[in-house]
Amino acid sequence: MVFDFSKICKTYDAKIYKKSDFLSTRCPKCPAVGRFNLHGSYCRHVMYFVNHDLMHKYIEIKRIKCLSCKTTHAVMPGDMIPYKLLSLMIVLFILNSYYVADVPVLKIADEWNFSFQLIYLVLSTFKRHVYVIYQFFRESLHDALQPNLGDADIISLIENPYVKFQSRYIKFIKRPCFMCKFFNSPNAPPIEQMPLSLPLQG
Repeated sequence: MVFDFSKICKTYDAKIYKKSDFLSTRCPKCPAVGRFNLHGSYCRHVMYFVNHDLMHKYIEIKRIKCLSCKTTHAVMPGDMIPYKLLSLMIVLFILNSYYVADVPVLKIADEWNFSFQLIYLVLSTFKRHVYVIYQFFRESLHDALQPNLGDADIISLIENPYVKFQSRYIKFIKRPCFMCKFFNSPNAPPIEQMPLSLPLQG
């Protein structure tokens, strides 16, 4: 997959892409650079915030095909988590509410009309990723981190703009934060980023 970090779910439009947008993009599967044709699109569900409103919509995702290795890749907005319904912003909102603001699960569920099962799924996903997130900050920050940081401390390190965090995380870890598919696979495919032509949006 290819991430376009100049777009987020609420600004993403599959129809605006042209073949020339990918002249500097490296294929995630092979060494080819800029050898892509537009290759249709597909729709998927995603939930994201627009201001303080929760949106649940279909988004049309652009696909591209590498002319060298013949593989196809989805072009995804920077706040989309592959194989997840919730966008990065919603996941981090839930984590901040629970770990930092100490809001109970049932209150979060009631205020935002989530199922409590969905919130527990977000919390368990964080637990699965927390050590890797800690390692990311340990490698990327100039200041040394204490070895005994709590969950709230680690969540607090993830500052807005969250899309910028995801961009840096993928660069270091080679896969998106909170993506569980392939999490335990050493042969997980690398993720290529599009060149950033617009400012990152949080």
